[in-house]
Amino acid sequence: MASEEGGRQCGLRARPIWLRHGLQELRERATCSGPASVTAAPVVVSVIVPYYGERAALERCLQSLAHQTVGRESFEVIVVNNRPAQALTLEVSDLLANLAVVDEAQLGSYAARNRGAMLARGRWLAFTDADCVPDDHWLEAGLLHAARHEPLGGHIELVMTNPQSLVEKYDVAFGLNQQSYVEKSGFAATANLIVAKTTFDKVGPFCARLRSAGDWEWCLRAARAGHPVGYCAGAIVRHATRTTWRQVVRKALRVQGGMLTLRMQLHLALAPGACRSLLDAFYPRRYVAKIIAIRNAGDPSWWKLYLAACGVNALAVAETCRLRLGGTPLR
Repeated sequence: MASEEGGRQCGLRARPIWLRHGLQELRERATCSGPASVTAAPVVVSVIVPYYGERAALERCLQSLAHQTVGRESFEVIVVNNRPAQALTLEVSDLLANLAVVDEAQLGSYAARNRGAMLARGRWLAFTDADCVPDDHWLEAGLLHAARHEPLGGHIELVMTNPQSLVEKYDVAFGLNQQSYVEKSGFAATANLIVAKTTFDKVGPFCARLRSAGDWEWCLRAARAGHPVGYCAGAIVRHATRTTWRQVVRKALRVQGGMLTLRMQLHLALAPGACRSLLDAFYPRRYVAKIIAIRNAGDPSWWKLYLAACGVNALAVAETCRLRLGGTPLR
């Protein structure tokens, strides 16, 4: 009963049991170890990057961070290795001196982000992903906006490698749309989320048990605590579109698993975009307006995108059945 009650109450007056335990565990671990490779100079913002094995993508992310327009001494970068069995070693360059690599044994990107947030020394936390490439002005634009309103979700620009690819068209049409997330659904994807550390500490860590949709759940708690997320078009990170249907489907199944976990374990309503029934496989209602816009724009591939959306949604419904029978959510 206590667990159920804790799941319903996400505000500050009665923090969920998992949140209270998560805060205590993170504080205990933070007193035991820290990012030894980070210099002692004071920093303004801590950039937190969870890592799960995409070395080339991570190096591109770090190269872009090395060219931020804010002073290099004013920010630190904490890369959280979520595969500690495979050691991650990074060279500290002159352009990116405040760089640390720490391990997080608990599987999941939200557990990794919590680890980085607890070790962060900056007054601001800037979350992005290892497969993102922040714009040179990302931190500057984000911090200027955050001084007026935070937390904020910055713009996520999807970069296509082949504009004629149906897979990439699908990902652009139905993938990361940060402005829509913020303005219509009240959350920001952690690929580009900036928040004051005091606000993060007040709201509490991400729900580490979630493999997906943890950003939605955290932003829900933040809004209930009086900190609704805002949108900043000028704070840009770039993310390559997915290039195979396997990647598209895997993301859809992972997201569906996170949303179902919200429903079954945290007793929250399904997050926006969840497939609720088999009807979604034949009439993907959350995509219809976009498909109509594509058709009206004269793109003859609109009907292929519609069929692809039906197929992906059908697999998401099947994933729901698998998870309800005791399956483990995908990472």
